[in-house]
Order: sequence, then structure tokens, then C-alpha cells
Amino acid sequence: MKKIFLSLITVAALLMCSCEKENVTPSGGGGTNPDQPVIDITPYLGKYLMTRHTDLSISVLNMFTFPLDRDLDVEVVTVKKDPAVQHGLIITNNDALYLRGVVDTNGLHLQNDTISINIDTTIASVPVKFAASVSMTHPVIQPPVNGRMEWTSIASGSASTSVLGMPVSATITGNMLYKTVISNN
Repeated sequence: MKKIFLSLITVAALLMCSCEKENVTPSGGGGTNPDQPVIDITPYLGKYLMTRHTDLSISVLNMFTFPLDRDLDVEVVTVKKDPAVQHGLIITNNDALYLRGVVDTNGLHLQNDTISINIDTTIASVPVKFAASVSMTHPVIQPPVNGRMEWTSIASGSASTSVLGMPVSATITGNMLYKTVISNN
């Protein structure tokens, strides 16, 4: 009996000595994983006075090409946290700008967007219907430096109308430069 009791105590002692206490991180996320990079969206957040410059080319019926090279109005742009996406941002202005993106270690990745315009009006008793659709492809945007950001997006799209009952189509290609003038960060 002594041998069985002594064997059980020896096995119990070996089991207790071989176990190490593991560091357990609470499920609340209090610990950090050194293998994962820290992503900080705060440099992007704030209000910016921003300009947009278009450098577009409109080709009508593949016969005529018209440049559209102009500065758009300076506008206040707000960059805020997207509550629905981890490391997400939403960029808006008072007009129609609404861009969503996600920040990673390389920078801000904006979702590509499409701008559609439909005009149905009458000019000098002549009905005018015009439709245009332009897609914007955005590059990776680096964090602001001294409150300033700048990036160039690629534009491509099409437009259509009817002149004296004949359909007229056009293609639109070019760039749009976004640039902050002043930030309120």
C-alpha cells in the first residue's frame, strides 16, 4: 500500500512541477500583440480646407476632344472615424463628397467611387437631356504631414446626350488632384 501511495504522490509532484503558469490576456483586449503593427488613424482626423483640380479630357464621338482643366471651389472637408469599420474613415464635405476608406500600415485606402450626373432641362425652348458617369480610382494616401494631404485620383467615364434626335456619346479620362490648403487639426 505504501508503494501505491508513494507512487501517487510522486506522479502528483511531477505533474505539479511540469506545469507552467501561462500569461493569459483578458478577452477585453487589454494586451497587445507585438507581431501586429499599431495602426493610428488620428493623423487623418479633422477638418481641412481643400482644393480639387480637374485635368480631364472629353472625347466626343471619338472625333472631337475637349480639355477640362480647372480648379474647383475651395471647400471644407471633414475626415472622421467610421464607427462601422475598424481603422475606417469617412471623408465628407457640404456638397456631394462622401468617401469611405480604411487605414493600414501603408496609408489610407479609399474605396473607388462613381459620380453620376443626369440633367433634364430646357434651354431656349429646346429640351436638353444629358447623362454622365465618372468613376474615380484613388491611390494609397499617406498620413498628413504638418496637417497637409495631397493625392491624385484617376478619372474615367462616359457621357451621353441627344442632339436633334441623334445620340451623341463621349468618353471622359484624366486626373483629379486633391490638396489641403489649411487644416484644423
